[in-house]
Amino acid sequence: MKRITLLLSFCTLLACEGLPSDPNGLRAFADRMESRQESYDKAYDNWGSGDVASTYTAYLDGSTVAFIEEHMTRGTSGRSINRYYFYNDQLFCYRESRNNSDSTHVDVEVKVVFDAQGEVLVAQQKLNNQPVATDAYSPSMARKHSQTLRELARHAPVMQ
Repeated sequence: MKRITLLLSFCTLLACEGLPSDPNGLRAFADRMESRQESYDKAYDNWGSGDVASTYTAYLDGSTVAFIEEHMTRGTSGRSINRYYFYNDQLFCYRESRNNSDSTHVDVEVKVVFDAQGEVLVAQQKLNNQPVATDAYSPSMARKHSQTLRELARHAPVMQ
């Protein structure tokens, strides 16, 4: 009963609040979703393509995916934790923390915030904690892969 009450309270908050339009508001919205992760049902599954494989947890609000946390192995080049945040099935925030174990030994952090039309509002990238220019690949890949995972999550086994 407690879980249902928490979930209904959060759903009411989302319905009243709506999706912010500024990057800081969107980041805060994603943080609030993540802070309430225990109130969601969870679906777990695996994904793979070539030497890239991942396990992911989809946090579900009813039959809708609220956000996904993915633990990815990138062949021999490293590992990453990727988070995808959705509102009305639209990706609005992507966060990646990657450690390259190949010859570069680089730690990578990527943060992308999208507007309601799916356009990039802000894209930030750091290599070894130093800001660098963000290429167009990360937002594009985040959009595409998030939709793949979101669709897979709809059919993944749900754990209560």
